[in-house]
Amino acid sequence: METRDLDYLLAIEKHGGIGKAAEALGMSQPALTKAIQRVEAQAGLALFERTANGVVPTPPGALFLARARRIALEYEDALKEMHAIRGGEQGMLRIGYSPTVPDTLVLDACRQLLKERPAARLRLRRRLARELVDLLVAGELDLIVAPEQDGDNGELSFVELFCDTLSVLAADTHPLHRKRNLRLVNLVDQEWLLPGPTIPLRQKIDAAFERQGLPAPRLRVETDFGSISLLHLMRDTTMLCVAGTESFGTLEGLRALNVDTKELDLYRHIGVIFRTQAYLSPLAQRTIVLLQERAS
Repeated sequence: METRDLDYLLAIEKHGGIGKAAEALGMSQPALTKAIQRVEAQAGLALFERTANGVVPTPPGALFLARARRIALEYEDALKEMHAIRGGEQGMLRIGYSPTVPDTLVLDACRQLLKERPAARLRLRRRLARELVDLLVAGELDLIVAPEQDGDNGELSFVELFCDTLSVLAADTHPLHRKRNLRLVNLVDQEWLLPGPTIPLRQKIDAAFERQGLPAPRLRVETDFGSISLLHLMRDTTMLCVAGTESFGTLEGLRALNVDTKELDLYRHIGVIFRTQAYLSPLAQRTIVLLQERAS
């Protein structure tokens, strides 16, 4: 099998049809069909099946494609390593970071890297942690700075930078500030600004209420992205939200409620995440060191 066969397979999966994949690859449809037939003959099984909307992987094909993606990433990493050897430390570094990570931590490290490596180029992405992990696994990012993720099956490595605890925030004038050691039952009637149900933070909060036998938080605003700018919505309201250390001091008029951490534990680990088997360029390795220095 040739490495380009992997590109053919992945293109068909991506575009959902041989015709669209052939157009994207700049080749004829019969040539692509013949290439896939050759791979299927080697595998001894059909890898795709036709549907009313195009083609989809068969169950064996889905397993084959999962390995094909890993092989393609390994091949790409090998080329990156050879280019780094040939060109020294020159190159592109692609970094992603979560909105819940302090901007200054990442940007200060990047600024120092640019001073030390005049030939270096950076590509920055600011996304939710789950999106960043998907981009990292797909090989579109080299490093991400985000909360530690569960269930990566050893595919990802984590270098801890710091730990912190998220807090429940409310406007300074909120009556709950007059109470100490708040319990979740005291928050049942409150309105919340929270991320969507697929976000781990939201799931953690919902689970905490459920463990106490309480109804889920009453949503007033739900969002599918994280940003400190969302805290502007909290002004002059009685809504509650959850935010991290990067939010303190950003807006006047908001402060943390004294919520019992035994009932709502929002402790988290923040660090650098990268693919365990990926090639880490000298730029990537130096960036990790710079992030560690700033976090300490």
